[in-house]
Amino acid sequence: MTISSRYRVAAVASVAVVALAISGTAAATPATPATTRSATTTAERAAMHGTASVAYAGSLELLAAKALGPKFSSATGDGFQGRSAGSGTLAQEILAEEINPGVFMSVGKKNIKKLWPKGRSKFVIQLATDPLVVAYNPHSKFAPELNAIANHKAPLSSLFSVLSSPGIRIGRTDPNADPQGAYFILMMELAQSTLHLKYDPATTVLGVTKSTPFGLPAQMFDENSLITDLQAGDFDASSAYLTQAIQYHLHYITLPNTLNFSVASESAHYATVKITLTGGSVSVGDLITLNVTLVLPASAKSAPSTADQQADNAFAAWLLSMGGQGQLKKGGYPLTHPVYTGAKSADTPAATLPANVLSAFGSAGGTTSS
Repeated sequence: MTISSRYRVAAVASVAVVALAISGTAAATPATPATTRSATTTAERAAMHGTASVAYAGSLELLAAKALGPKFSSATGDGFQGRSAGSGTLAQEILAEEINPGVFMSVGKKNIKKLWPKGRSKFVIQLATDPLVVAYNPHSKFAPELNAIANHKAPLSSLFSVLSSPGIRIGRTDPNADPQGAYFILMMELAQSTLHLKYDPATTVLGVTKSTPFGLPAQMFDENSLITDLQAGDFDASSAYLTQAIQYHLHYITLPNTLNFSVASESAHYATVKITLTGGSVSVGDLITLNVTLVLPASAKSAPSTADQQADNAFAAWLLSMGGQGQLKKGGYPLTHPVYTGAKSADTPAATLPANVLSAFGSAGGTTSS
């Protein structure tokens, strides 16, 4: 189910509630007033619940379908529907009003911040980090060499030699559509200086040159299919987040903190590399983080029903609760204390967060950042 179907779902739900109320009343007789009260209570209870509409990064697809959505609905009684894509693509779709989610879960803060100038969001809350890894197919002809690196029987520097091998098939995402694609290029650039390589793996592995700043297009796949394509044997190795490797039971090679973009103390080191994306925006190396915001409607016409808006708020609050945090942890996310950043100085947690979200934020030990 896609986000664009939200209002059709709401309408069907409303019809169902009305039908339930009518059928319950028709079945009641003066001799059994308790039946009427029971039917009314059921209808009123159903009317109180809405459907949370969530746009989430493609790396969350499995976790959202198997855990976040079902567990949230079980805990609150609200429905859940989602739209999965690269975080950059989702931000573009929101700004173009092609989708109208109430919640946006993004890898990296940048794509949420793109909504701020248009007034579509007023804050971002960091929930966790997500280390970058290199995943590989265990049936690849290069698997023996990659296994040796994964098991620390060969030096990490040899990884980039293997990935540069003639005939090896590499999979990654488009850096203009998905942050992981940008981080994979930046990791290759950091590797040259960090591991003192005599060659530039961004060029030898990915084909990055002045004329092809994003490398070989043949290596770029949609984020939603990247992992399944790897598992199917369409390529030998790919970029991945640690959470994806855990959730999909992938074979993978961990990267040191100096290359995985997940440790705050290495932030200055990460910032030594950058990539200029199509359109001129610059992506500077920083922490890979999982973030959430509430999306404001572009107009009254696109505003959700009160029940759906409350469900959106309930989902954001649930993510910050022990239940939501527990599901993220099971999914492999290294949790951080929630960190709030407002779009403007006046956009404090008390000014922007609904009461239930503010309460959950405080209970989770949330802090603010400029």
